[in-house]
Amino acid sequence: MAGLLPVETALEQILDGAAPLDPEAVAIGEAAGRVLAGDVIAARAQPPFPASAMDGYAVRAADIAAAPAKLSLIGASIAGRRFEGHVGPGQAVRIFTGAPVPEGADTILIQENAQAGDGMVTAMVSVTAGRHIRRAGFDFKPGETVLLRGRVLDPAALSLAAATGRAALDVVRRPRVAILSTGSELVPPGVAPGPDQIVASNAYGVAALVRDAGGEALDLGIVADDEARLRAAIRDARAS
Repeated sequence: MAGLLPVETALEQILDGAAPLDPEAVAIGEAAGRVLAGDVIAARAQPPFPASAMDGYAVRAADIAAAPAKLSLIGASIAGRRFEGHVGPGQAVRIFTGAPVPEGADTILIQENAQAGDGMVTAMVSVTAGRHIRRAGFDFKPGETVLLRGRVLDPAALSLAAATGRAALDVVRRPRVAILSTGSELVPPGVAPGPDQIVASNAYGVAALVRDAGGEALDLGIVADDEARLRAAIRDARAS
């Protein structure tokens, strides 16, 4: 077995000069499965304002401490269109999930615990201050690192990156892996093999492994057992 390298030694020689490739910017919609080349830093807060986590009524906790309690309904806060006024003593604002919490309100009375009619809202239970409110910056704040370099951009990471407002991300360039099948006995799938030949199959499995690992597979086909042809094929692989 002289001349054969142990697997560990072969791997060391292959990986000795390996290093991540240069980064490239890609649109966030095309970044799935790619690897971040740098940290993603938030430039804004998420949410940018105190937001309701439930459908219900924005109220003052002090007004419904002794339930049941009746409140005047003075308006509505809808996602994308906030209530511009101020919630004062004995008042309530209809609010929907994701909508900004009006000034003056400090808690959310969910609609299941309220009865509304004739411009009034009755709180059937008391609610503590801050209940069902997502405070500004609850997910992340400006300057906060939300994703670290080296993170694979899976669905969760992509959603988080998009929430920062980034339209493009710096990712590691995909490695291109050339696959060369060698052997005079090989023919490609779809070609009838001769009496001393077999169908080449390994290249397709290797290509799938390359793609699963995030690389680009380049199939250079089959080269017969001829030194000059092999050298030429290897030169072409390097050039490509």
